[in-house]
Amino acid sequence: YASLAAKGGIEHVVVGRKPGTRVAAGCYHIQTVNSLHARYEAFIKPFCGPATKNLNGYIRWLEVRLAGLQPADVIQAS
Repeated sequence: YASLAAKGGIEHVVVGRKPGTRVAAGCYHIQTVNSLHARYEAFIKPFCGPATKNLNGYIRWLEVRLAGLQPADVIQAS
């Protein structure tokens, strides 16, 4: 994952399962990762497996929804 993140210019943080490794950099917690993963799965399930080429768009859509914005807000801002 580290090399993939480096190629994409994405921050990569390792969060472990063992005590003492569950929090990284003071703000990344294993429960936060698990929560985000569950939210993503619930969001993507109705789409019945979208094409891989469209995943970035779906992730952006999820980010907007998690931020509490509505589609109309995004359209007006652009």
